[in-house]
Amino acid sequence: MKRKAGLFLLAVMVAVSLGAIIVTSLAMWRLTTKRHVEEIRKIEASLSDRFKVFEEMLGDQHERITSHMNEVLPLIAADFEAMNRDPSQLTAAEMAALVKRYDVHHIYFINRSHVVFQTNFPSDMNLAFPKGPFTRFLDSVFGAAKVMSDGIDISQETGQLKTYSYFGPTGKDYIIETSTDVRNSLDASGYGWMARYFFDELLSDPVRSNPSVKDLDVFLINQAGTWSLIHTGQKLDPALAQHVLKNDHLEVGSDDGRYLTVYSAEPTTAAKQPEHPVTAKHVIRKITYDVGLVREAVIQVLLSSLIVLALLMPIVFWIASRLLQKQLLDPLFNLREEAGAIAQGDLNQEIANLDRSDEIGQLAKSFAAMRDAVRKTITDLKDTNISIERFVPHAFLTIVGKPSIVDVELGDNKLKTMTILFSDIRSFTTLSEAMTPDENFAFINAYLERMGPVIRDHNGFIDKYIGDAIMALFESPDDAVRAGLAMLETLDAFNAERRATGRSPIGIGIGLNTGTLMMGTIGEKHRMDGTVISDAVNLASRIESLTKTYHVGLLISEHTFESLADRKAYDIRPIDVVVVKGKTRPVTIFEVFQHDPAEQRTGKARTRDLLQSGVEALHRHDPACARQFFEQSLQVLPGDMAARNLLQKCG
Repeated sequence: MKRKAGLFLLAVMVAVSLGAIIVTSLAMWRLTTKRHVEEIRKIEASLSDRFKVFEEMLGDQHERITSHMNEVLPLIAADFEAMNRDPSQLTAAEMAALVKRYDVHHIYFINRSHVVFQTNFPSDMNLAFPKGPFTRFLDSVFGAAKVMSDGIDISQETGQLKTYSYFGPTGKDYIIETSTDVRNSLDASGYGWMARYFFDELLSDPVRSNPSVKDLDVFLINQAGTWSLIHTGQKLDPALAQHVLKNDHLEVGSDDGRYLTVYSAEPTTAAKQPEHPVTAKHVIRKITYDVGLVREAVIQVLLSSLIVLALLMPIVFWIASRLLQKQLLDPLFNLREEAGAIAQGDLNQEIANLDRSDEIGQLAKSFAAMRDAVRKTITDLKDTNISIERFVPHAFLTIVGKPSIVDVELGDNKLKTMTILFSDIRSFTTLSEAMTPDENFAFINAYLERMGPVIRDHNGFIDKYIGDAIMALFESPDDAVRAGLAMLETLDAFNAERRATGRSPIGIGIGLNTGTLMMGTIGEKHRMDGTVISDAVNLASRIESLTKTYHVGLLISEHTFESLADRKAYDIRPIDVVVVKGKTRPVTIFEVFQHDPAEQRTGKARTRDLLQSGVEALHRHDPACARQFFEQSLQVLPGDMAARNLLQKCG
């Protein structure tokens, strides 16, 4: 019976082990296959990023070459005008001398039939261009007497990247064309290292860095075909290129199944930005990956596991099941459960077996030390993040698309439409002169301590403090208006406290403007700061300063007024049409009088619609109609400053 039980147990162990080996092998196959798919995708993404950098380099070099051609082509035309010679009469030696004199690679002369009738590149002699967009471009060049560029393209003969420039002399029936090889131009300009880096290293680096990548290429598609950027002169089969363009992706296996070649298409920058100098609209990536290594590894693991199972598994399992269960497996299982609890966030989990002096005890002590270190690190990190948010608002990180302050890099930026709030304490200079430096700081901090939460409670964040002034940003103009009104209410409470202690109340002015701004980081690698750059910020600051002129607490621009979700939800009326300092375009500014005393609010509310109608008439360039509305407003509320200001704008 014991023998049968032993044989049965052995059979169960073998069956379970075989199943585990097969499942493990299949899982390994799936994981390794998934891994090489992910690697190919990463390489494709890396190639896309590298090609964008490559395009930027081409664009910069194209600008340098085009700048050179802007000087050279008129000089060539002037030489022919002075010699009074027809370009077709030039000898090959004269053409070579012309190329050398003006430091260009090739010169072409094209007649009105769109035929090359003279060039120093013999294979292009008598080349006729078929009618199409390019010939229409040539027609625009004739007699224009200015240098025009057709961007960067690949030569039909050599497969090299070239940039082309054209000049049509006044009164002539021909065009002078120059072509410059981009790589040779980089070599000649002293930036040969850049050409070698971009052409020889940047795009082909994945082959050197990944042993499974056996070949890699990048092809540009243009009218001349599909040309390689890495292996100059090589072309891709047209039918294959069209298939890849149609389906965006193609996988081709080798006959022996060892290699997988993946083709994928992607639009170039020129496809999204027509003004980009690279004329090709698509690029095809080719990656040849060795998948045979995966198959061999899985087979080797499977065979080795079967041999180990046949020879050693019965004995090892029999010994381990009796000797190691209590001494090793149970403590490890306990430690695994404890580690799982810690991983789930229970940083107070007790660790067993700390009194053991063997490796299990050392491992348990290490886990306990790790738990304590993680707990301390998380606590410190929370405190650090709280401290950092005092200097870099989390809202700023969210807008520039960074999950954490550690991800912020110099130059990160985001274009966004926001509402800017500026507030300033009235006559602060006079107030500060009567206080000591300590009293100044105590006063400003007491004031800002009340205003900061108001801005945050209304979904805004403070971009910076400028002495006693506050600059805050809001994604919603309605939140900004409500925050401004709440700041005025908070000021009332603050002044009540000042009066109770025998101090004078203070006044503030608040200005709002809505517009597009660039938010990002400036500085250098050892000292950066977040900031916003926009003309809308300057306008908001100047509108705030106008609150002194009009003796009101809250002014908004016409841009903010027009962006409000419900303008009737607030007590708002136009107060003037002004040209603020540093601007040329008139801007309508609006007074938010919701915080005014009840009697003033009632009077201003009665004139709001009349003033708004008058401003709309001014915008229609109908001053006569506007005058009628403003005069009616003065009849309703005699002496009203807003109506008088606007009436003056009627001429």
